[in-house]
Amino acid sequence: MFRGDRDNDTICAVSTPHGVGGISVIRISGPKTLSIVKKICAFLPEHPESHKSYFGLLKDVETGLEIDEVLAAYFQHGRSFTGEEVIEISCHGSPVICQSILTQLVGLGARPADRGEFTYRAFMNGKMDLVQAESVLSLIEAQSQQAAKLALRQLKGSVSKKLEDIENDMTWILAHAEAGIDFSTEDIRVVDQTVTLQKLAVIEKSLQELVATFRVGRILKDGFRIVLTGLPNVGKSSLLNVFLEDERAIVTDIPGTTRDVIHGDTSFKGVKFTFLDTAGLRESVSDLVEKIGIQKSKEATGESDFVFFVYDSEKGLSQEEIKILNGLDPQRTYILANKIDRISSVLSPKTVLKDLDNSEFLQKIGDLEGFLKRRVFFVSALDKKIRSQVLEELVAEFADLQLENTVLISNSRHLENLTRALENTRRTEALVKQGLGEEFIALELKEALIAIHETLGKRFDDQIMDRVFKEFCIGK
Repeated sequence: MFRGDRDNDTICAVSTPHGVGGISVIRISGPKTLSIVKKICAFLPEHPESHKSYFGLLKDVETGLEIDEVLAAYFQHGRSFTGEEVIEISCHGSPVICQSILTQLVGLGARPADRGEFTYRAFMNGKMDLVQAESVLSLIEAQSQQAAKLALRQLKGSVSKKLEDIENDMTWILAHAEAGIDFSTEDIRVVDQTVTLQKLAVIEKSLQELVATFRVGRILKDGFRIVLTGLPNVGKSSLLNVFLEDERAIVTDIPGTTRDVIHGDTSFKGVKFTFLDTAGLRESVSDLVEKIGIQKSKEATGESDFVFFVYDSEKGLSQEEIKILNGLDPQRTYILANKIDRISSVLSPKTVLKDLDNSEFLQKIGDLEGFLKRRVFFVSALDKKIRSQVLEELVAEFADLQLENTVLISNSRHLENLTRALENTRRTEALVKQGLGEEFIALELKEALIAIHETLGKRFDDQIMDRVFKEFCIGK
């Protein structure tokens, strides 16, 4: 994606969203930034002050015609986002004006920036590590308050600091193991085995904790993915509209109205929720389109974070519904007894317990009391208050892991690397306990250290760079 022979180019791009707006910002970075920009912004002084903006007319270098009134903010080499000399031109947000300015810059020797090239240069110039570079994109794409807070913590170095502590402990053990190799013929042990095992235990615990945070971190980053499932005509589409606070799904009394998976996004308590309304599950279906819809429903259920199983409280749980529940994971399932507005008697979780008696689903529940209290709801799609009632409980399950000082990972690349480092660390511990030579210990621990270095970007190749920066927008 990026080539070393292009790293010394001066690059330019619009850093604000494309389209019509009040203001657009054009960023220029590289060794020739000031000399190029001064040719169209003659109002800039010979030696501009870093982090100061200058106002004036930007003109066509050939004709001298005025293009726009602009503000040019200068950032000195070493004191900018990229670590290079940078100027950010704020102009009126017309695509015509932006293109005219970019044409001038390219004609004077700059080149259009590639995707994520400004952040790439910040990484290459030591302004941030790879974890922080990835958090820049996460912050840009954040679709909820919690996602933005998580990305900002990572940008400020919460994950990086934790990994650096792990790296230091690994380096200490590895250095002593390699020193031990030099003295192996003299039967001298450089460091006591107990000390090595203690440090490895600390490393293993730290890696375990980080790996365990991925699910919550991913949910905070991307939001909860929740599928509404159950038999046809139990009110899934009506409930979807309640949760989304929008008439997104068609609602009729005809079973099988929903044929495809319907998506919808909403936010609650700063967390994003993606709801999926699915075709009603039933065995004997002759309609080909509905069969395809049911298959998609099953796939969506398997890929979701949580399942809202909906049934008609007026009819109670049928054997077919219990069979569906038996195939679900209680740890990911909420039961919504819908249409309570149609019945006069007061229902309670014990009603569900009675219907589920001796079922496989019931036997898989660990904390039965907790499940019935926090996972079973008697609702009516006519009552808008159920939205906050249900979502409040779901968010509460993750409240303890949404603290400001909690270190969370949310990137699949980080999960892959740290899982690999954890496995290598465990194998290292096993080798130490077996009393094998330092050369075997060093070999295994080096692999763990490489995984940490790849996460931080201290070791990388073109494939890693492509994976990280290909999702970036041009101008960032």
